[in-house]
Amino acid sequence: MRKFTLNKEQKDLTPTQQQVDRNRDFTRLHHEYERLTKRGKKPLYKDPKLFLLLFLLGIILLLVLLENS
Repeated sequence: MRKFTLNKEQKDLTPTQQQVDRNRDFTRLHHEYERLTKRGKKPLYKDPKLFLLLFLLGIILLLVLLENS
């Protein structure tokens, strides 16, 4: 188990002017946040494994339905 220590020093936690200026452009900041948190999703036609799986499930479902008819 991790052990934590208490930091009893009273530091000034206000950001510097350089940090404020760097994050002032909200559109760039939001774009960087979205890029970090959202993963890229491949479309179905570009993911061959998922396409093959769905194709095989579709064929099996079609065969089962035609067998029961």
